[in-house]
Amino acid sequence: MFQDFANRKFRDYMSMLEFPAGRITFERIWGSTLPPFITSFLENYIPKHNIPLDKKDFEDLLNKAIVFNINYIIKPKNTLLKFLFGERETRPAAYILNRLKYFQFYGYYISNIEDFIAVNSLEVVSYNQIEHLLNEVNRNIYEEISGRQSQAHRMSLVKLLYYFFHDLGENNPINIKLPRKILSAYFSDKGFHEIKKKIDGFFSDEIFIQEVIELIDPENKKLPKEAAEDGITEEQIKQIISKAKTEFINKENADKEIERILKADEPLDEDIPVINIRLIREQEAKLPEVEKSRLIIDDEIYSDDLLFASQFNEITPPQQVTDEEKRKRLIEDLFCEASYRKKILKKLFDKNEDDFKDNVNRILDKNNWDDAVLYIDTLYRDRKVNFYSDAAVKFVDIFQNHFNKNEASNGKNKAV
Repeated sequence: MFQDFANRKFRDYMSMLEFPAGRITFERIWGSTLPPFITSFLENYIPKHNIPLDKKDFEDLLNKAIVFNINYIIKPKNTLLKFLFGERETRPAAYILNRLKYFQFYGYYISNIEDFIAVNSLEVVSYNQIEHLLNEVNRNIYEEISGRQSQAHRMSLVKLLYYFFHDLGENNPINIKLPRKILSAYFSDKGFHEIKKKIDGFFSDEIFIQEVIELIDPENKKLPKEAAEDGITEEQIKQIISKAKTEFINKENADKEIERILKADEPLDEDIPVINIRLIREQEAKLPEVEKSRLIIDDEIYSDDLLFASQFNEITPPQQVTDEEKRKRLIEDLFCEASYRKKILKKLFDKNEDDFKDNVNRILDKNNWDDAVLYIDTLYRDRKVNFYSDAAVKFVDIFQNHFNKNEASNGKNKAV
């Protein structure tokens, strides 16, 4: 699904350019009708603008720009952290500020990172500091979209997604519907797990924008606070956030970001078209089975956590990572969903974090799934765990998927 979308965008953007003698200058790129978010990536990625690019080199670079922006639109927090830090725990502040120039959307993240660095006169910035800051921004956004009087905020929160992917499907009119899995990944990235749960439980694989606005009308519950790390305090975060605009997601900012997606001569609709969703759903229900099958969405959106991860990793400079850091990141990835991690920690390990980590590491040290499942079986029996409880089943599923992926990957490598 996404590969086809990226290929189509690649062809569209290439048709906007000319390559005399098989090369292109930056003057031609800047003077083209390429969207600003693509031009900005090209401008920042290639420091020397006075040297023409061969067509093949430009094609590789354009593909990187497309992949980068698809990742960022769907999973902004995750993409920001990965692109800014790679596998490192800290970066020079100047490096972070320079890398932020690549990002054209979700200004409420970028401006707060810049303000945080400026206000605290930082020379070095840590992964934990920026992650904590982004979590705080997301908590404020969650409050903005909560309550009955926040319809406009809810619209602004998802409007960018719908515009960016308006032509993802063959018969998908602008701002009408999106695959459920895109929305699920988007709200998971923001940490809005209750909203993600509603999206995942929706009856259709594709969701109209009016429907998602209703689904993201959450109860007025604040997201749980997280402990600050690396010298950053709650007070510092609050000071930075208080210096921002009173609204993180307003119509004016959303419209400016959408203008970066649309062509210069393409007008921005003031309002999302109002459609009779009930009538369309009734018509869909009457479709023949063959036509319905066209609406099926790929089960997997991401590979290695990000779309086309191998291509995305080429953008991020490789870093030397210790085995301990690799294991720590692996555990974070395996138990990334906070609700399940909390339930597993409580039901299986009596809220003992050290006990949890010790047993998880012992399981990960096993050579294969057969050895791992024997260890888990013994663990459950010794602790008299209900094998069929949600926490116990999820714990097994997480490791089974992990070992199966590893074994499949090793099989491919041996075949090569």
